[in-house]
Amino acid sequence: MITATESASVTAASRAETTADRRRFLAGVTFAALFIGGMLLSSLLGTGIYPSPLDSETEAAAYFAANQNTVLAQGIAHLLAAVPLALFATTLGNGRARTAGWAAAAALAASGLLNAAIPVLNATGDTQHTLHYLTFLTGGQIHVPLLGLLVAAGVRAGASSAPRWTTVLGVVAASLSVLSLVSFATESAMLLLPLGRFTAILWIVITAVRSRPRK
Repeated sequence: MITATESASVTAASRAETTADRRRFLAGVTFAALFIGGMLLSSLLGTGIYPSPLDSETEAAAYFAANQNTVLAQGIAHLLAAVPLALFATTLGNGRARTAGWAAAAALAASGLLNAAIPVLNATGDTQHTLHYLTFLTGGQIHVPLLGLLVAAGVRAGASSAPRWTTVLGVVAASLSVLSLVSFATESAMLLLPLGRFTAILWIVITAVRSRPRK
């Protein structure tokens, strides 16, 4: 027979789990919306394609001169996206996921700030090139592998309850993201950055949606 105390404990635990699920859902979806929204701003509102640091400085300078407001908005969006990413990491119930998620969020926030600094400071020449390179470094080559570690830890924490296909997706996303570290050694591995990033974001969105509390 269940006592009143035991019943109250079960109810409290159920409410706590529902609250955590709601936070995971909101944080994961908000992160994806802000990050992808920031990228869409560059594609839809900007003139031309956001340049890579590997492009010529002349091309990069022309883009930043013509798209100051777009670059600023993108930087702010990615800075804001770091907050729900950190919150999402805390909901996975895994210390490694939390550490990796916070580190990934910090790198993304730094990238957003550096990107926004280009139009705010009206940077040109070497200053612009340095800020552009650091934006790419923190938001790509540092952020993406850390995002992969977050996904790997999240997959491990939820392996017993998640569908097999979700687990497989997470393993693929984590592997691609961590392998993108090879981009430090060779430019030919740069493709791993978007592949790892977007498969990781897809896993985060799916995990978030699966956590949505049912009425």
